Amino acid sequence: MIACFISLLLFIGFLNASDPIVIDGLWDDWDSIPIAVIDEEGDYNGDDWAELKISNDHEFLFLKILLHSEETSLQNWNNFHLYIDADFDSLTGHPFRGVGAELEWHFGERSGQYFVQDGVIDIGQNDITLRQAPTVTSNEFEIAIALDSFVLNNPDSIAIIFSSNNDYGDLMPDNWGGIIYQIDSTEVEELEPISLEKSGIRLVSYNTYNTGIVESDRQPYFQRIFQALDPDVIALQEHSEWDYIGDIISSWFPNDTWYQGYTFRDLVILSKYPILEESNLISSERSMCALLEIDNPNQPYVLIINSHLSCCDNDDDRQEQVDELVQVLREWILYGDGPFDLPDNTPIFHVGDFNFVGYQQQINTVTLGDIYDESTYGDDFPLDWDGSSATDLFSRHTHKRMGYTWRNDGSSYNPGKLDYIIYTDSNLSISKHFVLNTLAIPNSTLVEWGLEADDTNEASDHLPRIADFIINDLEVSEETSIAHNFALHEPYPNPFNPRVNIPIYLDRKAYIQLNIYDINGRYVTALADDVFTSGNKVFYWDGTSFANGIYFVHLQMNKEVQTQKIILLK
Repeated sequence: MIACFISLLLFIGFLNASDPIVIDGLWDDWDSIPIAVIDEEGDYNGDDWAELKISNDHEFLFLKILLHSEETSLQNWNNFHLYIDADFDSLTGHPFRGVGAELEWHFGERSGQYFVQDGVIDIGQNDITLRQAPTVTSNEFEIAIALDSFVLNNPDSIAIIFSSNNDYGDLMPDNWGGIIYQIDSTEVEELEPISLEKSGIRLVSYNTYNTGIVESDRQPYFQRIFQALDPDVIALQEHSEWDYIGDIISSWFPNDTWYQGYTFRDLVILSKYPILEESNLISSERSMCALLEIDNPNQPYVLIINSHLSCCDNDDDRQEQVDELVQVLREWILYGDGPFDLPDNTPIFHVGDFNFVGYQQQINTVTLGDIYDESTYGDDFPLDWDGSSATDLFSRHTHKRMGYTWRNDGSSYNPGKLDYIIYTDSNLSISKHFVLNTLAIPNSTLVEWGLEADDTNEASDHLPRIADFIINDLEVSEETSIAHNFALHEPYPNPFNPRVNIPIYLDRKAYIQLNIYDINGRYVTALADDVFTSGNKVFYWDGTSFANGIYFVHLQMNKEVQTQKIILLK
């Protein structure tokens, strides 16, 4: 009843709100935007709307939708329809529940229709400059549509309706006439451009589309891009002509010495820093790594993992690849069972074209260490050295409030975030990061950096991702550098309610930390933070006041870490 009343109020009045919105799959920028529609939970058995927010700037209409129901894909697997009455006239356009819609967009089919007086025109995502995030499954999404597209035609006021199954699904709002939104002409805070100037060790990850960097017609675009970016470390995907790449990069930077990692499948790493070791990591050869020796007195090494995971509808293959990768990292970090010696606390970057266009679980696996197929690949494992999750770096374009890294205007698929930079924030700090999209850069800035507007568009269908990083200072004493034998044994009972016993073994007197973290890597509580004598010991945790779910027990001695998963089931 309350939801219906709120919808009615918004129907009979005008709603407007404008604030800077970045289409990147993060939600903090929506916090100040009021809810336009609240939809009752359980009023439809299928995809069930929860709420709608609306905003705009001078370029885009922004929509944020939230579902009560389980996660879905906005580009597949749904029958979501968006109706927009752009001329605010119910007698024109397609009649639908009291509005005359000039635009009907069907998200699951990635197509739409433009209704004009004398007929219907089929349109694609590029006709309305449709941008949306996230690219993976979720129960909330943000959407941008160009106000100056020929469909919307710079409207003053519009009416909006969402349907989860055309005429037969859940509606948002439920009442006739839609939700009325008045385009806000208030000036939105001007976007602060991100300078290309380097501010640390620069890592560039780039899918070069079918080895395009060696093609004579595309090579000039790549040359200008790389010379403007001036990288220290390069990770390439979809590059299989490894014989010439080192010479090409060296010719672009004649004053620098470049080291080239071996190409596994279509992956290669190049670096101004010596490459000490390199290896394939998983059976599909879709992930490789290189150990770099950098000029840092506290931490002289960095591990770069470069991945090009299976594309498109191959969700099962991608999940298997990331499950296997976490298994490899777990055995490597905990037990030293890896392709080569990995010094404790080595900063780790995981970059590449991950092709995450399906289930969100794949992101959870490469960040949280949440293995999906534990029966095959073993227990979950937090991927940072401090027992927390690895960090997914969200970057925007230097001169645009967009976060996509892949775009193909000839495809029905919407631009999306396919390229990732994930890192261990316990020992790394990011000083600058961005996505380079030369189409969005003003001409004066292009000239300053020796770029041309079409460079990134003509070079590849992917955009390069850039991260400048600094190695965090480490305090390492003689005492803490001594390795000890210790063990975090299997907690019991597991699952538990409400108390779990946590046995450990120490081979000598030592300082330890025993902490509990939740499934998102957030600190929950400490069970031990002191010096203990040698021998077997049992700690316990009472979960009475905590929510059901998966938690991690994290035992740290010096720089060594062991973890166990526990399940609180009330």
